Amino acid sequence: MKEINLGEVIEGVISKFCRNRTGPRPRLLAKIPPNLPYLSWQDDGLERFIKHFLYHTLLMNDPETPVQVIVHERTSLADLEDFVGVYPAYWIQLRIQGHGSGMIESVVEEVFSDLGYRCEEWIGVEGSSAQLAIFSPLDREEPKMVFCVDTVKGIWKCDFLIPVSDRLFLPSFSSPRKKY
Repeated sequence: MKEINLGEVIEGVISKFCRNRTGPRPRLLAKIPPNLPYLSWQDDGLERFIKHFLYHTLLMNDPETPVQVIVHERTSLADLEDFVGVYPAYWIQLRIQGHGSGMIESVVEEVFSDLGYRCEEWIGVEGSSAQLAIFSPLDREEPKMVFCVDTVKGIWKCDFLIPVSDRLFLPSFSSPRKKY
């Protein structure tokens, strides 16, 4: 199992992007809870997807408008849980919103495929621009991840929903340790 500090992963992508990009860069507005627990994941696919997807988002975004990154903890998404067949202790929702050409199904599927995940299906609702996809590892049924994308008039929102079965709190090495 791999323990992932989502805040550090996002900060690492942002700093790498700022060092590597020449020319105008979009501003980034990030809202990440400081007490977000570490995520325990069976492989490095989750961390690699977040890094790759966020970096791609920053590259594709119109440099004149900001990219928004918001992380939420969701205790329950009952309709989604019933539909996907996954019942975690809670969900982590990573929302990325940008402007420009946006995300298309083939890009999302390609990134997941490169990381060893297959798309079970894409689902859309008639009259809605939103689409939902369910991804799972190539060799197993779980853990499943859910990806939602909604594009309207050049503004796109991507929600990446990560099921978490247990809370994993790890000590922070920057905080002073108690002496016993």
